[in-house]
Amino acid sequence: MPPSIACSVKCRPHPRLAPQPPAAALELLAARCAPAAAELRAASARCRSPPSLSLSRSSDSAEPRAPSRGTPSARRARAAVAAGGDDGDGDPAALMLAGALSRYAIFRDDLVRRAFFAAEAAHRGQVRASGDPYLEHCVETAALLAELGAGPAVVAAGLLHDTVDDAGLDYGFISEQFGAGVADLVKGVSNLSHFSKLARRNDTASRMDEADRLRIVFLATEDARAVLIKLADRLHNMRTLDSLPRIKQQCFAKETLEIFAPLANQLGILNWKEQLENLCFKYLDTDKFDELSTNLLEFYNRDMITAATRRLEQALDVRGLFYYAVYGRHKSIYSIHSKMARKKLAMDEIYDIHGVRVIVNNRSDCFAALEIVHHLWPRIPGKFKDYISSPKTNGYQSLHTVVLTKELLPLEIQIRTRDMHLQAEFGIAAHWRYKEGVRNRSSSVPEIVEWVRKVVTCQCESLHTDHPLSLVSDTSPSNIHTIRSHSNVCPFSYSKQCDHSGLVLVILLENEKMSVQELPKNSTISDLLKRSSNYGMPLRLRLNCQVVHNWNQELKMGDVLELIPSTPCKYGSHTREFHQMFDHRLAVSQS
Repeated sequence: MPPSIACSVKCRPHPRLAPQPPAAALELLAARCAPAAAELRAASARCRSPPSLSLSRSSDSAEPRAPSRGTPSARRARAAVAAGGDDGDGDPAALMLAGALSRYAIFRDDLVRRAFFAAEAAHRGQVRASGDPYLEHCVETAALLAELGAGPAVVAAGLLHDTVDDAGLDYGFISEQFGAGVADLVKGVSNLSHFSKLARRNDTASRMDEADRLRIVFLATEDARAVLIKLADRLHNMRTLDSLPRIKQQCFAKETLEIFAPLANQLGILNWKEQLENLCFKYLDTDKFDELSTNLLEFYNRDMITAATRRLEQALDVRGLFYYAVYGRHKSIYSIHSKMARKKLAMDEIYDIHGVRVIVNNRSDCFAALEIVHHLWPRIPGKFKDYISSPKTNGYQSLHTVVLTKELLPLEIQIRTRDMHLQAEFGIAAHWRYKEGVRNRSSSVPEIVEWVRKVVTCQCESLHTDHPLSLVSDTSPSNIHTIRSHSNVCPFSYSKQCDHSGLVLVILLENEKMSVQELPKNSTISDLLKRSSNYGMPLRLRLNCQVVHNWNQELKMGDVLELIPSTPCKYGSHTREFHQMFDHRLAVSQS
């Protein structure tokens, strides 16, 4: 097999594109010149690939276990929380916790530690297809959230995210032990997982418009933090896909590429988006992935990047322009593949494979640095983009220019502020990355919900355009979706349902098939039934698992309508999956 660039998938040649501890981004940006370069190289050496695991058994199982307080795993979890866990030296779980603690201080938090011991007890004895403990997946999912800078509740929910579906815990137990906030997040992840399974079985990823709608449903019907946990879960699953049969690898990769990678892009988490895309490319077209990896190794000119970086640093110092960091980067392999296919180009015809990124202090410094760049190298006409004045729909801001080096190679230079850089890397989670005292962490939920409300509204408005905004990477509307501060009485503060005035997206289950239907606002069940192939036949209807008596009832974003023939029939796998999901929802309403 030809050599491949491992960094393009599990770690990158530069630590700004590799998994980092919570404070690493700010620490790296605070350094300057040679100290900055030394720290970047040291962090790059520390970046390592995650251990090889496989997907959970539940990730594609037809029958996840129903939650029950009486299961052995539930009893163990209750006892573990009551006892406060066991920190015995040499115990595999204790070693796993110690490893997490060495990377992220948040694992010292009492709520997170109790969640760890409950997850360990609930999943005890469960292994993945690789033979590794299932708990390792839970810890790595939580670690990805800690990497974003998430707080204790989100990290705890990351540890517990599979305990409902795979370990028999229920909402009441999680709410009692960890609070309703954590329980709501775990339940939200469970609901998203069930929708994901239905989509996989119906090959929703093959229908681009329907995949777009499903992503909007994800954002509109669940807490955005639950979506982040699901993305972290999927990213770790994709990193550890090797133990599954090839057909399952490709099934998960296809769904991830069409649903979860664009979802990460919509939320502005470009680091996760690139990792997901590269991993999907690796499994969907292994030969092409290996070929491009080999070509990139040969084509990428590290000496040119080093020389350009040094020259730019010296020019900034002479000008007296303060900067946090200047470093080299390369375009991701999947992005290279996409551009080559879309524009029918060879690799040496792509202008932004070689890149340098400059992080400066403020907006005016961005344009001052741009002037210096254009003084050092001749610019290539038509290759300047001002995403500061006209940001992308996911909030991305930066100046992009392409210049020609003395080696006659095009070099893309990106210039942005530190805040723009954090938002570009971490999207809606960027505010988690600010130091204590700079931003008020208590406002995080309203900020995230307001962000998602805007994204959903924008996506709904774009469904009828020729090029949906979710699929056009260079769209630059004037209204940036920045994160704003909100008071505790903000109407969006803890609301999952966005109150937009556009379309309503409803999931229809019919003849063991799932589809995401787009309807005008104020549409009724009767309006949706007219689209059904079974319209006019005797039917029993269930809306969100409740029997429908009034066909003129209005539909809301994310509703699930089930069409059941009047002739009794055996439930299929899709119907069972749907009922299990709403069993969890009913348990919440009754708690």
